[in-house]
Amino acid sequence: MAPHVSVVKDDVTQVAADVLLLKYAQRFYGADEAVAVRLFQQGVCKEADIAPADGDFRIVDTKGTIPAQRVLFVGTPRLGDFRYRQMRQFARRAIEILAQQKFPVTTLTTTVHGANYGLDIEEALRSMFLGFQQGLTTHPLPSLKQIVFVERIARRFELMRNALADLELVMPTTIVDSEGVVLGQMGPSKFEPERKKSVFVAMPFSEEFDDIYQFGIYAAVRRLGYVCEKVDESVFTGNIVERITEGIKYAEFVIADLSLERPNVYLEVGFAWGLKKPVVLVAREGQRLHFDLSHHKCLFYRTIGKLSETLEKTIRDMFGAGGPTA
Repeated sequence: MAPHVSVVKDDVTQVAADVLLLKYAQRFYGADEAVAVRLFQQGVCKEADIAPADGDFRIVDTKGTIPAQRVLFVGTPRLGDFRYRQMRQFARRAIEILAQQKFPVTTLTTTVHGANYGLDIEEALRSMFLGFQQGLTTHPLPSLKQIVFVERIARRFELMRNALADLELVMPTTIVDSEGVVLGQMGPSKFEPERKKSVFVAMPFSEEFDDIYQFGIYAAVRRLGYVCEKVDESVFTGNIVERITEGIKYAEFVIADLSLERPNVYLEVGFAWGLKKPVVLVAREGQRLHFDLSHHKCLFYRTIGKLSETLEKTIRDMFGAGGPTA
């Protein structure tokens, strides 16, 4: 049978599993770091023991430090280069590694990456799902019964749960005989993931705008089928200017929230116009705009719900629905 794929709201350090899959992006971040610190503090291993190069891996027995029996660290590119394609490769590589091991894996837990540094969490989930699918097609794991994505932040958990329910792709089913010998696979044997059109969001780096982004902008953009990305200065590592310019360069259009008159947003608007990228301007009702933008149309919003509704209609009228790039 194909493994059951689910998402749970929990702390990944508290969930039981045969194997917990984590990345090593040439440094530890987030959940990867939280687990690594526990292993170090309990003397299970040293950093050098679980710091694989890109494409390599390390497996460590947790010795009861966390509920997961083992942790698989797979080396990936540095964080700024760890995007959707690399996530597919990461998940596929993990299945390949586990298929080569001598111990059975019934439950595999992992996390979804990218949300903390501005990537689209639903697209990241889809990428890892497809990576697992690819891996299981070529490297069957008859013992694997479930793959569990763990997310501790309620808002992201809800997004992931809904996205997983909407995925129409199915995991390949492993066919085994009565003695457990793998006879083959049923289900998709290969596929070419589509590169979807993306939207880049420029907005103030502030927690007070989290809900505006999540429910006012991100939700509207996703409903129309686009990938939605931004960069959060507080958590991004590497060359943030390079990441912003790259995001704008490959976006179909830019959405810029001019509230609070933040210099970074005005600079991003200027860069987008320099690349001849369309920009949809939004701002809180009552916000004064600088003279160089005051003569451009701006969607002023009083509530998040109104922003989402108006923005969705504007995007549909100006650009149509999203989907694969040409």
